[in-house]
Amino acid sequence: MSESLLIAVLGIAGTLLSGIISFVVGRRAERQKQSLVIRAEMLKPIEEWLKGAERMVGILGDTMSSIVLNMRLPVNYGFEERRKASNYMAEKTNEILGIISSNSLQTWKTRRLTKELSETVRLIDNLIKFQLLPRESEIVGHSNKGTLTEEYMLEAGQLKLYIDSLLQKAYSLIAQIKTILT
Repeated sequence: MSESLLIAVLGIAGTLLSGIISFVVGRRAERQKQSLVIRAEMLKPIEEWLKGAERMVGILGDTMSSIVLNMRLPVNYGFEERRKASNYMAEKTNEILGIISSNSLQTWKTRRLTKELSETVRLIDNLIKFQLLPRESEIVGHSNKGTLTEEYMLEAGQLKLYIDSLLQKAYSLIAQIKTILT
């Protein structure tokens, strides 16, 4: 076999081999890119849930404002809006907690952030269920009985501010995770 024929065969084989390797590597990169896009899409329901949590915090603030101003009805959120917000939170919480529990958002780069987001969302959920909602109805009850104290209102205001800070932290974590995933 001549030297030029051997060089031509090796050239063709090298071209075929590099083409196959490029195809496999490109296919893997595309799958990974699609996986990251899907993970980024999983953040949308979490953001929507956080908006619902914000609404619940806003409702507490509205209740406090209404009572301080001695108004008979809420200032910003009517009873129908309050009902819808409560129903939304009740319906969506399991979905959000499921997404977080699945660890599907975790990649090597997002592990710390997703863990922190998970802890923050769970804390917000617990605070809303076990402190904010009871506190809001207790404020109304104490106000109707004439036993509402300034100290109780200040505690409710501190709870509102704390949940607000957790919501801001959650949004920040989502922004950081999105930046890494996209």
